[in-house]
Amino acid sequence: MSSHTKRATIYLDADLHKALKVKAAESSKSVSDLVNEAVRESMAEYNTEEAASWLEASFQLMDEADADSRGKKWKREDLYDL
Repeated sequence: MSSHTKRATIYLDADLHKALKVKAAESSKSVSDLVNEAVRESMAEYNTEEAASWLEASFQLMDEADADSRGKKWKREDLYDL
């Protein structure tokens, strides 16, 4: 694994996961390699400059929002319950 990789947790439909494992075995690639290829292909059509601009604007709106967490520390799981 390259030092430039990041770990991510994803949830796949059971049938999709099974098919992905079969394809990985048949192609002598890892499941991670296949997922990376699919994501790269999907993102290739996405304008990265536009995405960066949108992300920066989103963070600025969050910074400007008059919100108060009242000291609550959020966990990733908490956000799924909103």
